[in-house]
Amino acid sequence: MKNRFQVYPMDKKVKNGLSLICFVAGFILVMTQDLRQFSTMSFGFSWPYAAMFYLGLLLMAFGYYLRG
Repeated sequence: MKNRFQVYPMDKKVKNGLSLICFVAGFILVMTQDLRQFSTMSFGFSWPYAAMFYLGLLLMAFGYYLRG
């Protein structure tokens, strides 16, 4: 029986773009941890900073992995 799913390798431009987007989004999420220390940033509700931090780390790692 033939495999119904064909796996196509990612184009290099798509891979680089996705890598850059993931890395920048992760970096922004990680940096929000530092920005919350400023008293001028009051959004009126509590953000899940721990989840944002770890998601940012995962996105940065994934972006770095795709870079290679």
